[in-house]
Amino acid sequence: MTSPYPDFPHIPRGSRLYNEETMNRRREAFNEYFKTVIEQRKPVAELPRKYVVTRDNPHPPFLAFGFLRTIDQLFAYAQKHGLKDDEDPDEPLTPEFCVFPCLERLREVASEPYLSIVPVFSPTDEEVYVVTLYTNNTMCALQCTDEDEQDILQLLREELEIADPPMWYWDVRNQY
Repeated sequence: MTSPYPDFPHIPRGSRLYNEETMNRRREAFNEYFKTVIEQRKPVAELPRKYVVTRDNPHPPFLAFGFLRTIDQLFAYAQKHGLKDDEDPDEPLTPEFCVFPCLERLREVASEPYLSIVPVFSPTDEEVYVVTLYTNNTMCALQCTDEDEQDILQLLREELEIADPPMWYWDVRNQY
């Protein structure tokens, strides 16, 4: 088995290299590496040029533009508005199944059919999402005029009770 992280090769259990000292060194090395990842993946207000999709850069890392929400915040929003799971409306909604009902309501409130909710990178164990207007991969096709974009963002701010400005966030599916 090969490691997805080239700096951290797979050491099979039972190997003479698999011992407490080696594992502690590997754990420390990975933690240091992860700190650099966290530093590089902080949300940004402006999309850096190197992440814009161009002919010369057709597949940059995936970033989403919008408002950060935790799963708990989305679930509280769903409960506040009495949202139900379309597939099982008689059952109480749970946090695991609240994203799509929230998305449907937000699309309706903002009159924006392309609105999305995507999981994003978090340096903690907390499950976080971005209520997003577009990503760096879809902004050429989906970006509105500045005035329309500001109107939609304001509607979302009011609906979600958010004071913070929208930011660009790293999608959770990007590799370390």
